[in-house]
Amino acid sequence: MKHFTTLLFTLITLSAAAQGTPQAKEILDKAAAKVKALPAAEVIFTLSMENPEEGIEETHNGHAWMKGNLYRLDLMDVENYYDGEVIYTYMPDVQEVNIKNPSDEEEGFLNPATLFDIHNQGFTQKLVSHTGGIAYIELTPTEEKGFSKIGIWVNTSDSSIRKVTSFGKDGNQITISITRITTPSPLPSDAFFRFDTAAHPDVEVIDLR
Repeated sequence: MKHFTTLLFTLITLSAAAQGTPQAKEILDKAAAKVKALPAAEVIFTLSMENPEEGIEETHNGHAWMKGNLYRLDLMDVENYYDGEVIYTYMPDVQEVNIKNPSDEEEGFLNPATLFDIHNQGFTQKLVSHTGGIAYIELTPTEEKGFSKIGIWVNTSDSSIRKVTSFGKDGNQITISITRITTPSPLPSDAFFRFDTAAHPDVEVIDLR
């Protein structure tokens, strides 16, 4: 969870307008528009982190749901819910859920939707290659950050994002690989994005609001 949220947190805290080649922006805008057009989205992905110098190599499976500004993210044995007002962080291994009113940054760095619109969050954009129907675009932050660049691989035949990698200056390479994005059927209700404390009477509730 820490690696995923660290990646997204660094992305959404950038504030300058995106710049770059029109072709790169066009490809990424189409990919973002495809996801935003869905009435709801279910995302299956893997998150990996590598640092050869430190001998780090780990992979985690993830599952996310989005509907409007609501989301649920299951990753690394933690379930995160956002019902449009509060964030519920449920840790099944310790039977504890934290409830809090998030700041804009806190809501953003967990929200999976951030991943599909990062190119408009303070980067220059460059189309590096486009072969075999896969476009590779590099985003370079316009301000000094802890990573040198972000790479995005897009299947241009259907405007789907395949992979996003953050290249850290500390040698950490964090990759989110998207296996599948579908519209869930039936569409999840708003209650799906809220942790049901009544249905989990044995869970300790820590209300931080």
